[in-house]
Amino acid sequence: MSKILIHTTSLIEATPIINSFSLKELIEPQENKIFLNDDIILIVSGVSKHKILESLNYIFNNFEISKAFDLSIASCSDGSIALGTLFCTNRFINGLNFANITTVEEPLETDEFLETLLVDSQAEYFKEICKKNIKDFYVLKIVSDYFDKDNLDDEKISKLINDSILKWKNLI
Repeated sequence: MSKILIHTTSLIEATPIINSFSLKELIEPQENKIFLNDDIILIVSGVSKHKILESLNYIFNNFEISKAFDLSIASCSDGSIALGTLFCTNRFINGLNFANITTVEEPLETDEFLETLLVDSQAEYFKEICKKNIKDFYVLKIVSDYFDKDNLDDEKISKLINDSILKWKNLI
């Protein structure tokens, strides 16, 4: 049976989603944490490019996926945009904000040379794998900070993700 994939890079981002959709951990020998129910599979890949590509390839090689979501936090270069604002970065969706995003392997200290509104550590890698495997995918980003990640703790990240669920749940 085909499943909807949700990709996150950290368990902190994943936990509110796991709880909201009553996902159970898949206990099989694999490197990543995978949670699922009858309809959804969620993978926590880790942050590096290598881990993200490896994790997503594993999912697409071992499961039938009908739709895919990358859901995570992103830094924003515009301080007038409220924390918690949800963006889709790869397609226009009625009722959701749209913004371009830059994916970086090392965190940026400043947005001085940034040409996009958002920056993260995985969107480009997620899109790369999805384009090879599926047509129906979404890159969803929640504004978490303005390049001041020192003020961002696990509790804040969890709240931002939890508060976003109702805004994108209908896309599933």
